Amino acid sequence: MAFWKWIFGRKNRYVDDAVAIVPVKDMRRTIDFYVGVLGFEALFVADDGRFATVLNGKAAIHFTQTDDATALAATANNISIYLWTTKVDRLYKKLKKLLDKLPEGRVKPPFNQPYGMREFHVKDPDGCLLFFGESIRDEGGL
Repeated sequence: MAFWKWIFGRKNRYVDDAVAIVPVKDMRRTIDFYVGVLGFEALFVADDGRFATVLNGKAAIHFTQTDDATALAATANNISIYLWTTKVDRLYKKLKKLLDKLPEGRVKPPFNQPYGMREFHVKDPDGCLLFFGESIRDEGGL
């Protein structure tokens, strides 16, 4: 069974979802990136512009705007988000034209991981590392 099917098919789940809250420097820049480059939808933006949620499929990410250097350093150096997908190569191809416009070093094209996933990586404007991945293991095991 594919890993993600195993995870989401487990019994005794009492948590339905998890959403990261990511500190960002400039909310408008962040929303423009996630919507304009990665194809997310801006689901919610607070009236004061300091909190927002983007959505793609069932995956949501919350953002909170801050000037706190420690929080922003955490985003750039310690926050990663794994976004499960199917047909990762097709998604990369769809996004490639806009990804190619990003500064060098912010995108890693699709590749296979030794843990059975095919992924590509993108760093957002604040340095949050996004993993887009799908299982490439056969149905026989994890």
